[in-house]
Amino acid sequence: MLNWLQDYPLLFTGLLCVVLQLSSWLWQIKTKNTDIVDITWSALIVLCGLVYFISANGNKFHSYLILLIPALWYSRLAWHLIARYQVNREDGRYKALREHWSYKGKIVLQFKLLLFFVFQAALAWMFSYPAYIIANLEQPPSIFDSFGMILLIISFLGVTLSDRQLIQFKKSQKANTQSNTVCNVGFWRYSRHPNYFFEWLHWFCYPLFGLSMNNLLSIDWIILLAAPFVMLLFLLKLTGIPYNEQQNLRSKGDAYRKYQKTTNKFFLGKPKAVEDIS
Repeated sequence: MLNWLQDYPLLFTGLLCVVLQLSSWLWQIKTKNTDIVDITWSALIVLCGLVYFISANGNKFHSYLILLIPALWYSRLAWHLIARYQVNREDGRYKALREHWSYKGKIVLQFKLLLFFVFQAALAWMFSYPAYIIANLEQPPSIFDSFGMILLIISFLGVTLSDRQLIQFKKSQKANTQSNTVCNVGFWRYSRHPNYFFEWLHWFCYPLFGLSMNNLLSIDWIILLAAPFVMLLFLLKLTGIPYNEQQNLRSKGDAYRKYQKTTNKFFLGKPKAVEDIS
């Protein structure tokens, strides 16, 4: 099996993504909780990275970078999602999606969820592909790798602090028995989604590492360069922020509408004064 993995790493990871997400879909049928799709997605990025590391034929330095991104990066995310996972409590975003898709019955609901899980398998494979490119770079390290490492550290600290600030805020609100209150402390004062912002920022590490290539007009480097912008599209328009915003409006109402008016949606920036939006 190891030889097959080394000879066909992309095929192996493709099958791995499909099999594990199908298993998660079956688990979702049992638990009626779709949150597992996010845990499996992040875990798949880690597993794909490890496969590419094992099968790498490139420069050792660049192959070991894959232990940092995506393996270490998405291990942090997977652990964060596992820590907040509750079998009997589905995330509001997925609960609303389940209600929306169930109007034609359970069979239609499960078919649409099956397509959703398979789509997430495809996304996991697609977003792990830059790691495959980096792991197989034959060129020695360059100054651009140093810039990539600096950006990686900044992004990692940013996303970790953002998650921690949100967790601490929720704990303080629970202790005060308050509800419908919006987190606007730390990075959350400057962006409604700082965790997504730093998540996106780290994707620029891949094109920076890819600048070690001899041919910057190659398809591989174009893919690395495009990756941050594709991720930005998904976060802003497709799978990330839109569903999160809708759920926050449902759960927090006017408090979140006010937060939307004073605080940047994605990029970090100075918040608007209340009197400027009245």
